[in-house]
Amino acid sequence: MRQLILTILAVVITFITSTANVIESAKKGHIIGTVIDASDGRAVEYATIAIFKVEDKKLIDGGISDSEGFFRIKDNPPGKYYMTITFMGYKTLKIPNVNITKETKELALGEIRIVPNSKELADVNVVADQTSVSYKIDKKVVNVSQQLTAAAGTAVDILENIPSVKVDIDGNVSLRGSSSFTVLIDGRPTVLDPSDALSQIPSGAIDNIEIITNPSAKYEPDGTSGIINIVTKKNKLNGVSAIINTNYGRDNQYGANATVDYRNNKWHLYFGANYSERRRLGDINFNRWTLNNRNVPTDTLYQDADGSFLRGRNSGSISGGFDYSISKNDVLGVSIRMGIHERLRGSELDYEEEINNLPPKFYSTFQDTEHSGMFYSATLNYKHTFGEKKEHFIEFQSSTRYRDGDEISITELDSLGYILSGKKSTESGPSLRYQLKLDYSKPLNWGDKFESGIHANISQSEDNNEDFKLDTTTGIYEPQTTIYYKTIYTRNTYAVYGIYAGERGELGYQAGLRMEYTNRFLELANSSETYKIERPDFFPTLHLSYKLPADQELMVSYTRRIERPRGYYLEPFYTWMDANNVRKGNPDILPEYVNSFDLGYQKKFNKNFVAIEGYYRITNNKFERVKSPYEEKPSVILHTFENVGTDYALGIELTLNYSPAKWYTSNLMLDLYDYRLEGQLYDSIYSQHDFSWSTRFNNTFKLSPNTRLQVDFNYHSDRVQAQGSHDGFFMANLAFKQDFFRRKLSATFQLRDVFGTMAHGSTSSTSDYYERTYFNPNTPIYMIILSYKINNYRTKHGERGNGNGGDEGDEGGF
Repeated sequence: MRQLILTILAVVITFITSTANVIESAKKGHIIGTVIDASDGRAVEYATIAIFKVEDKKLIDGGISDSEGFFRIKDNPPGKYYMTITFMGYKTLKIPNVNITKETKELALGEIRIVPNSKELADVNVVADQTSVSYKIDKKVVNVSQQLTAAAGTAVDILENIPSVKVDIDGNVSLRGSSSFTVLIDGRPTVLDPSDALSQIPSGAIDNIEIITNPSAKYEPDGTSGIINIVTKKNKLNGVSAIINTNYGRDNQYGANATVDYRNNKWHLYFGANYSERRRLGDINFNRWTLNNRNVPTDTLYQDADGSFLRGRNSGSISGGFDYSISKNDVLGVSIRMGIHERLRGSELDYEEEINNLPPKFYSTFQDTEHSGMFYSATLNYKHTFGEKKEHFIEFQSSTRYRDGDEISITELDSLGYILSGKKSTESGPSLRYQLKLDYSKPLNWGDKFESGIHANISQSEDNNEDFKLDTTTGIYEPQTTIYYKTIYTRNTYAVYGIYAGERGELGYQAGLRMEYTNRFLELANSSETYKIERPDFFPTLHLSYKLPADQELMVSYTRRIERPRGYYLEPFYTWMDANNVRKGNPDILPEYVNSFDLGYQKKFNKNFVAIEGYYRITNNKFERVKSPYEEKPSVILHTFENVGTDYALGIELTLNYSPAKWYTSNLMLDLYDYRLEGQLYDSIYSQHDFSWSTRFNNTFKLSPNTRLQVDFNYHSDRVQAQGSHDGFFMANLAFKQDFFRRKLSATFQLRDVFGTMAHGSTSSTSDYYERTYFNPNTPIYMIILSYKINNYRTKHGERGNGNGGDEGDEGGF
């Protein structure tokens, strides 16, 4: 079966490629070239190319160069022209005799060398802001340098201030209402779970964040709501650059990170290291009732508890790599990342428990869960560019990702200072994944582009689960020999895709199809139970954009995606999470299939813009974690996973960037979200509906060229889930930044949740169970951040760098 499907896919992709070559025709007159610095041969990005008629010197078309200096001016009619190449800090270059005939399909000008004009910029100090969010045909890009109130944190803290994204009290991230999304780092997958991966990356090491809600067929279709791609800082200029960040804050939170970057004409080397300890402490209130006997409604257990909680994430990692230009058309790259991760969760609660109007019982519980381990990833990348056409290339990538983890959960119950009982649960095991990718891109004669590729993902994980019970006489946790499970989970996915993209006048288009074959196998090592799935899937994508008059643009897209259940969702046995919660997987759970539609509009005016995005998402086979009383002990809650039906998410996101004066910039984001869930759970038909909204209002004041003040306000309304709801909350943040020594040294004071208003709760209930939990974290949270930049490179303008060059968004050019 696998051989047949792969053969069919190979034939299809070959046919598409052949067809793309055959239909090259008609449209002619394209002009291509690459702009480089005459002094050192490096590419010049954002150079302006203008084409004029010789006879009347009238401007007829133009464009700008990309990050590799490449440009393409499409569909020029026959005639005699001349061109100019301009960029700040360089002498204007005029190219005469640019002639297009009826037979000219593509005029390749090769490398165009422009000469630095060092006198022009001897005293220039550029201090400019980038807009906080920019939009492209298939993604929005968040400029991290504008997020001063998240400067000491991680990617998670930055995402708290981003449209489409929400972060809960535990630091778990959701994108457009779903916790199912894919995280990439510099376009490469990570071995960690999404929220763990985002909490590993310090904000000081991030250049920008790409939110891709409807990815093209080139990307893996996993994740209900799309992709979050973290683009780290890497210097694009020759020489050495480095940046060092340190921070310290309330509740003994601290961290440090550093990045060093070196580049010359052949080599680009980079290295980074970071360590961070983040804790969130506070008070917790909890109450619950459960029916001990479903047939006797009066037989009800009531529990009330008060105490304190801890949520923490500690992490450390080192990363490095190099890119080597073997020739003008061949680049070899290697990157390595390794580190440790630790997630902490604990509480100390005083309980009052009552059943059947009997005298209440008083006791205390101590709960401590620690999940820790190490990880590494290594990637080999090779790219070959054909001739002068930077858009015509073939690229191979191979990556290996490994992760291990030990989770230990201990719950102890005591009364009057005596330990009455104790339970410990452990889960451990490694996970190993291999990925192979071969991608090909070819520009066609009339300016369109065809892309295709073959991908393979091979993964295997192992989980070992054990339970221990405290012997109160010896104080030793004894293993429960009858409760031990070992699970081996294998999932292999093979894919092929094709994408056709281009422009016709003001219309831009991109259509793609990805075809996958999945082989999934779950085995219980100490039993004869096995669960196997072999399945082909098809994932079409479509993106359209249309440029309207007066710098307006309209964008429409559609994608089909999939969310596959994680390994522990499938484990068909009971695993004790702590003394009050037990988990059981469901090997019969089906993957979610998602149809996602986006409609976007943006209008630019000078440095200001307004963007409106509407989206509609239908998720079939929706699965969720559901709760119910554990039959053997109703005071314990059973967590399992079920396909609960179909959900419908309709949303509108508004972003307004407004800068009425040089000293003030504001950014307003508004998210309206309508959610409906219909299905059947435990033989009961139900329908849930929710309308929620959130907003963020950011204000930045430039008090002087080196001093900034930022204030932002966030509000999230109530929202529902299959078995309950989450409360809304309001939060205000403040940050003050001061630069010293020509902006080499920066100091930022940050205050989060200024008014202590982010306390909120959640509710979960069924016909025989109700639970209400309320969190009140310790706030406000203050942080002090120091950042130092070392720049020793030749700038884009041809001068020796002294920390003045670049804009505010560059943070030293990484």
